Amino acid sequence: MTQVEETFIFNTLSRKKEKLTPAHAGELRFYSCGPTVYNLIHIGNLRTAMVADMFVRYWKKSGYKVLYARNYTDVDDKIIKRAAEEACSISDLAEQYIKEVEKDYKRAGLLEPTYKPKVTETLDEITQLILDIVHAGHAYRVEGNVIFSVKSFQAYGDLSGKPLEKLMAGARVDVDKEKKDPLDFYLWKQSSKDEIGWESPWGKGRPGWHIECSAMIRKYLGDQIDVHHGGVDLIFPHHENEIAQSECGGSQHPFARYWVHNAFLTIKKEKMSKSIGNVFLAREFLDQFSGEMARYLMLTPHYRSPIDFSENSLWTAAKALERIYETKKLAQECIQGAKASSKPSASFQDLVTKTRSQMKAAYADDMHTPGVVAHFFDLIREYNKIAQQGSNEERRANAELFIECLQSEVVEVLGFGSESPETSLEGLSRIQKKIKGIDSSPQERLPAEKIETLIKEREQSRRQKDFQRADEIRNELASQGVELKDTAQGTKWVYR
Repeated sequence: MTQVEETFIFNTLSRKKEKLTPAHAGELRFYSCGPTVYNLIHIGNLRTAMVADMFVRYWKKSGYKVLYARNYTDVDDKIIKRAAEEACSISDLAEQYIKEVEKDYKRAGLLEPTYKPKVTETLDEITQLILDIVHAGHAYRVEGNVIFSVKSFQAYGDLSGKPLEKLMAGARVDVDKEKKDPLDFYLWKQSSKDEIGWESPWGKGRPGWHIECSAMIRKYLGDQIDVHHGGVDLIFPHHENEIAQSECGGSQHPFARYWVHNAFLTIKKEKMSKSIGNVFLAREFLDQFSGEMARYLMLTPHYRSPIDFSENSLWTAAKALERIYETKKLAQECIQGAKASSKPSASFQDLVTKTRSQMKAAYADDMHTPGVVAHFFDLIREYNKIAQQGSNEERRANAELFIECLQSEVVEVLGFGSESPETSLEGLSRIQKKIKGIDSSPQERLPAEKIETLIKEREQSRRQKDFQRADEIRNELASQGVELKDTAQGTKWVYR
């Protein structure tokens, strides 16, 4: 059996970090909720998919065999409405957008899941699961509808952390008259004569939204999975309902051993909303910037921390990638034309060993990517100091060791830093010019004394390994037009 690295993960259900212990040693079963395909995905959807991809990359690197399923919801009220507007079938509409979403995922560097199930390919399993729930006494029928009885499941509300009474108090006012209680939810919806539907023991209809994920999980991953992932907006009611219907339908308890949720992505501190017109499509971002920019922007903050998408966050990402590729270019130049050496310098080898250990510890601590990136930039600073020192052979060995660390600890998990430096730096230069043109409004300069105070606080935070606070300070200064650059002589800053 392959030895796997010990790792800890924050479990939404228990509200604490727990040691990751899969049900089957060396194998990890993982499900991430995918998009409803009636339109192109936005950057918030892309962040969710990227977080799932990062976890899968890390677990595979840690020695696990990962069975990863990410679904497509290809039948839904929104899809039916959009298909009617475009005068096409829902299957044609869904397939069209699945292809487009796959293009975005590929451009963003996402690995292929083990399984990519669709609702329309899981209808038999959905029907059987509903039958199991009905036979167990947890659902009731109203004409051609089958509705889950929330009060029949005592653990309802454990994931969201709210007792049933509070959830009831927060239920929508426009209560469906067919439901016995406002929180009850549809497992199967009756279709009218003109609506699309499939034959079932309850007549023509279609599955409710929540039941699909439970059925797909049972079909592809079994009666219990190790990790279930999605955005925080899915905790209630979607994931709460998944637990109830899965366990009432015969799945093991707990249905998912760990629940993982990533935070929202906002636009200039506002949640994306069609009503205010600030929805930013993933396709638009990838066209204007790049997949690497998306990965840096969305994965270097901690996955449970909200991301504010703005010109300043874009600028920070572009400058950070530029720093990585400038150093990679320097390392490649040190390799060219020099004979191979058996060893790098002892001091640099010790530094890389220490840095890699620190980065691995940060990954193992609930994917603390701010710490991972901070440690790597510390290594960049130290490598730049010694890159031109020693014999040609030693410089080459140091450079090879640096690039190997970049590949192993950054590229393999976070997915950026693998491209040609020349091509990437040229692209990043164009991106920075574009970002400068996004917002040309004048900005009052932050006083130098305030900047120096914040830099000292940042340095103290880094010494105390509070990398999240250190990143917050960098972003705070960037948002006020101050650019930081870590050098061998300390942190320098300039007004931008």
